Amino acid sequence: MTDPSVDKEQRLEWFRKAKLGMFVHWGCYSVAGRGEQLLNRDMMPFDEYAPLADEFKPDREWAPKLARHARQMGAKYVALTTRHHDGYCLFDTATHDFNAVKTGPGRDLIKEFADAVRAEGMKVGFYYSVHTWRWHGFWDPEGYPDELPKMVDEMHAQLEELMSNYGKIDVLWYDCSNVPGSRPPGSFGYRESRIEMDNAKFWRSAEINARIRELQPHILINNRSGLPEDFGTPEQSIKLDGEPDRAWELCQTLNYAPNWGYLHASQADKSFGEVVYNMISAVRLGGNFLFNVGPDGEGHIVGNQLKVLEQLGRWMDAYGEAVYDTAPTGIYEGAGQGPSYHYGMLTCKGSTAYMTLFYYPPNPLVISRIGPGIRSAQILATGKELSIEPMRNARWKISGLPAVPPEPTPPVIKIEFEAPPHLLKYSGAKWLDGEYVC
Repeated sequence: MTDPSVDKEQRLEWFRKAKLGMFVHWGCYSVAGRGEQLLNRDMMPFDEYAPLADEFKPDREWAPKLARHARQMGAKYVALTTRHHDGYCLFDTATHDFNAVKTGPGRDLIKEFADAVRAEGMKVGFYYSVHTWRWHGFWDPEGYPDELPKMVDEMHAQLEELMSNYGKIDVLWYDCSNVPGSRPPGSFGYRESRIEMDNAKFWRSAEINARIRELQPHILINNRSGLPEDFGTPEQSIKLDGEPDRAWELCQTLNYAPNWGYLHASQADKSFGEVVYNMISAVRLGGNFLFNVGPDGEGHIVGNQLKVLEQLGRWMDAYGEAVYDTAPTGIYEGAGQGPSYHYGMLTCKGSTAYMTLFYYPPNPLVISRIGPGIRSAQILATGKELSIEPMRNARWKISGLPAVPPEPTPPVIKIEFEAPPHLLKYSGAKWLDGEYVC
């Protein structure tokens, strides 16, 4: 049984402070450069897909390089796909030979990953796809009923291996606990023949999660095994689950859906400003940002992905104070816009707020609808003090910003309030006459 002294909030403490993690989608599919779901999306017969595993030959230094990129990006934890929907395992498993030890790599890539991430001082996360497309019974449960218990047993056995053979694991990131016969990602046109059973019941999720907590008492488990567990995982856009104190993270790609794995030449990437915007949007509401990369077949992060990681690392070096260990203080109501949104977004740490300016204003910057009073303001990267002046309607004018943005990336203004900042409520029309009353 799980040690009762290791309660949920104790386990979540580091996670709530971390704010930024790296997600890594990598497997034999990376050789093809067409994303991680080509087996299904291209309707490849499995005997056509399987040879990719023998072509998959990672560089010997892939793991240390990846871990170094993650640390330099500012990540506090890294989650790697131990197996994706294709069923290919990056670890040594006794369940089948479609794994990294028995095919092209000839070695246990998960061991290399875990060792490298720990060496860089970050937390280790394992992604694991609950279902796998390799089983005929997943697509046709009525035609292959004998395979149904086998795929569940395989999942339990592999998770036992992952939790037993690689030291302390900090995060288990489940994905896609679809029951057999249901339509998984990318299966457009597939006619469902789903079995009538709850996801968690079919996969015996409560049983395996309890066993995982025996093996890894401090582990955090996400919400994708069919059970809520420790934290939520909105994907690509923020969708809050109605529990304001629940831990969560936004996972997002540089390109737009559906691709998470390596792409030979993506023509639809987000700009660096969009990446920072999405990160701050999650952090301001109390979430984490899990930013995905898809290394190539050798395990290298290349092209625009590498460029954006390096930009993010420089930005976090200058402005990480505005991200790490911040928490909501009542400025925002839900995931929509908030006060001063036409300038940017605020993250908070006690009585200090950090405004990331996505829409750089000509002087002055006006803070409205946020109380209590402001004590001081400065440009975070340089420490330059800015002038503050109270205005009617409980507003504050912040002056002294350079006429043009000091750099091509979003700058941050550090604002000291008299107490933790919060949204000011009002009613009526008196604000039009400059007679705003809270």
